[in-house]
Amino acid sequence: MPEAGSNTPLESLSRKLIQEHWEFYPTAGSRIGRHEYDGRLPDLSPASLRRRVSALNAGLEQLKAIEVGAAQSQERLSHQMLEHFLRRELFTFNEMKPLENNPMRQTAFLNVGGYVRRDYAPITDRVRSATQVLAQVPDFLGILDATLEQEISPPVLEMSIESYSGMARFYREDLPKALAGFGEAELDKTTVSQFNLARDQAAAAVDRFVAAMESRLVNTQGDFAIGSTLYSSMLATGEGVDLPLAEITRVGQADLDSNREKVKELAQRLSIEQGNAPGSVNVSEIVADIGSRHPSAEALISATRDMLEELRQVLIDLDIISVPSDDRCLVMETPTYMRYAFAAMDSAGAMETQATESFYYVTPVELEWTTAQQEEWLSNFNYDTLRIISMHEVFPGHFVHHLHNRYGVGLPLVNRAATSYAFTEGWAHYAEHMMMETDYAKDKTALRLTQVLEALVRNCRYMCSIWMHTQGMSVEDATRFFIDNAYMGELPARREALRGTFDPGYLNYTLGKLMIIKLAQDYRREQATTFSLKGFHDRLLSYGAPPLPLVREQMLNESGGSPL
Repeated sequence: MPEAGSNTPLESLSRKLIQEHWEFYPTAGSRIGRHEYDGRLPDLSPASLRRRVSALNAGLEQLKAIEVGAAQSQERLSHQMLEHFLRRELFTFNEMKPLENNPMRQTAFLNVGGYVRRDYAPITDRVRSATQVLAQVPDFLGILDATLEQEISPPVLEMSIESYSGMARFYREDLPKALAGFGEAELDKTTVSQFNLARDQAAAAVDRFVAAMESRLVNTQGDFAIGSTLYSSMLATGEGVDLPLAEITRVGQADLDSNREKVKELAQRLSIEQGNAPGSVNVSEIVADIGSRHPSAEALISATRDMLEELRQVLIDLDIISVPSDDRCLVMETPTYMRYAFAAMDSAGAMETQATESFYYVTPVELEWTTAQQEEWLSNFNYDTLRIISMHEVFPGHFVHHLHNRYGVGLPLVNRAATSYAFTEGWAHYAEHMMMETDYAKDKTALRLTQVLEALVRNCRYMCSIWMHTQGMSVEDATRFFIDNAYMGELPARREALRGTFDPGYLNYTLGKLMIIKLAQDYRREQATTFSLKGFHDRLLSYGAPPLPLVREQMLNESGGSPL
């Protein structure tokens, strides 16, 4: 799919460098919709990494030689995004080194579900591509095992063991189910037999990798914390947020404190609406009451599906953002290897020309859990929380963002291929917050309270990420922080704390939201009487998902100032 626009030197270089990225990460090319990269796993051997680092440095030198236009031009933004894209990958290899210390970062490479679930080509071709990937899994994991350090943090290993065990289960149980609906006229026996052989061998290789991680877990004393210097560099290089860590911490603490007060205010209001006299309320009891009204384990998926059309229509009626297509997403149980997350959106690629399937994953209870644990988990999917999560993941959050990326007219290649964590998750979290400011939520006190509770979870991620990685906070202390500040049960609180060990960037939900809120305020001030919320949202999403400080430069006439 060619990039829109004229063939300028910058566009030519952008295509070259992004194609080099896809050659190194063919899974990224395949995932975005460039199916000439199907059937391949990346080569993560030391020699391959050295070649990639050399190519990235060469790309930066080539980029330096290209002059760019005015400050608010698309050309300047593309140049900045491309430089950011290259430097972020270099930083990952040279500084973060996930191949050596964070096996969670490699799990997604092994996912072949999209080949089966997305109808972009005849099923035989897609299964053959999946077979090719599965056949490479043993060698891929062999390289990864040899590259991993012996001293890896126990909590990172704990989550990695769970995730890779889930992948083996996915290969053995979920993939055969995904093929079960195809008859021999669509899928011949030989293709299925080859697929099953590769699938079995891949599952066995994952088992061996899990066993190797379990052996590491016995004696390891590794530390998951990346330290203050690397943490600040992660934000500067990854998100363009080059602020003192003390200032970033202060902003996060202030938002946490503000949301804690909002929870108390809304809980008081809800108590009065329920017929109680004004006075002190037990917030935990109010939260528990909201949590008690949830779908059954069996009805969780159908209940989620039922509310999506309503939310889509609300967006159209409010006229607060364009919904660029009639595409819908499919609601499914979260794949077993991704169940560290409550919910997730798996959208079709931004350059996909055939398939439209996008999947909204909701994480079910596990059968081995006790009744009390199942109830605790389902309380997080009460009807109000499920509605907020659906705003985050689907309408107007990730899925609508995806529709703008996919159907955006003239969106340059780099804007489709390079994305910011803080923009992506910040938009989705902002979307929930923004919906509570509309007439839709005016009389829905329980829903507004629930959204602030969700914000508190993200506030806790923000603070615990900083403290776990720069101040020596333990997983146990982080778990307690989630319980005390986000009114969570112990099981989901611990899983949130564990996620922070391998994903220090999960502060980006709140960080991105706060940057978008400030941008919206500044944009409204500049636009004055011509401001419209729909206009702001559509323009914001028209850029793809660059680092938000770069978007500020594009959208504001007075482009300076802190993003927070």
